[in-house]
Amino acid sequence: MVAGSEPITQRDVAISLGVSISAVSLALAGRPGVSDQLRERILQRATELGYRPNASAVALRTRRTRVLGLLIRNLRNPHFLDVIDGFDETCSAAGYDVMVGSSRYDAGRERQLLDAFQHRAVDGLAIAPIGTSPHAREWHSVTRRPVVLLDTADRERPGLTMSVRSDQETSVDLAVRHLLGLGHRRLAMVVAPPEKSPDPERLERFRRLGAELGFTALPVTTELSADAARAAVTAALRAHPDDRPTAFITNSDYIAHTAYLSAADCGLRVPEDVSVIGHDDLPTSPSLSPALTTLAVDRRAIGCRAATLLIDALHSRPIDQPNIVVPVHLEVRSSTAPPPRTT
Repeated sequence: MVAGSEPITQRDVAISLGVSISAVSLALAGRPGVSDQLRERILQRATELGYRPNASAVALRTRRTRVLGLLIRNLRNPHFLDVIDGFDETCSAAGYDVMVGSSRYDAGRERQLLDAFQHRAVDGLAIAPIGTSPHAREWHSVTRRPVVLLDTADRERPGLTMSVRSDQETSVDLAVRHLLGLGHRRLAMVVAPPEKSPDPERLERFRRLGAELGFTALPVTTELSADAARAAVTAALRAHPDDRPTAFITNSDYIAHTAYLSAADCGLRVPEDVSVIGHDDLPTSPSLSPALTTLAVDRRAIGCRAATLLIDALHSRPIDQPNIVVPVHLEVRSSTAPPPRTT
C-alpha cells in the first residue's frame, strides 16, 4: 500500500479478476465453494494487490482478535525482556499479535491494565502477577478466556489457570547446599513483602532447610526495586560481624547486583567478605566483577511455553501439562567463596 491510499478490499480483488465478491470471500477464508484453481488465482492476486483482512471485521465475525495480552511486573528487570521476546516470537509464528503492559509492582495499575486488556478483547492473557493477586482469576472468570501465570502458580484455585515458572524449590536447594559446602552458616535471602511475593515457596523452603540442616536462615524483606534492595542489604551487612549474614541469595540477577553495591557501601568485598548468588543468569552476569554465581533458567522458554499454552487452549488442542516447571541449574562463578575466618 502507498501511504495515505485507501486499503485494498475484497471488492478490489474481485473486480481485478472479474469474479464475485462472495467467491473472493470464500477463497480468502479457506471455505469450500470455489475451485482449487480459482482459489489459487484469488490468493495470488490478493497478495499482489497487498490485500490485508480488516482486523475489526474479522474480530466481529469470529469473536477473536488474534491478539494476546502479556502483563509483567517490572520492565527494569532484564529477565522479563527475554520472557517477552520468547512470547512474542511464538505468537508471531502462530499469527497472533501481542499487547504488553508492566504493572511496576502497583496493584492499581495491574487492575487498570487488565481492564484495558478486557476492553481490547484480547483472546488470552499471560501475567506475572503481583504476589498472589486475585486479579488474574477475576479476569478469567469475567472473560472466560485462557490465562497463564508466569513465575508463579495459583495456590488457591490450582485448576483455574495454567502456569509456567522456574523450579523455585530446586533453586533454593542448589544455592543453599552450595553455600553450606563452602562453610557458610549464616545465610540471608532477599525477598519481597509477603503481599507482593510471587514465589513464597522460596522463603518457605529456605526456612525449612535452615531447620533441617542447622544454619541460620535470615530473610531480608524489601521492595524489589534497586534502591530499596540496596538499602535493605546494606542494613543487614551493618549488623555486628558475629550476626551479619556471610552470604545472600537473591531472586534475580537484577537484585544480586545491588548486593555488590551494598557490600561496597559497607567497605566489604565480594566474595572475600560476603558471597552473593543471583537467579536468571543474565548475559551480563558473567561480566560483573566478580562474575556472578547464579541459578540459570531458560527465560525465553518461559515466554514460549506460556504463548504455546494460550494458543493451544484457544484452538482446543489437548494440553497434557497445564502447569509447567522450567528446570534450573547452578552456574558457579567467582561471587561465592568460603566465609571469612573471623566469622
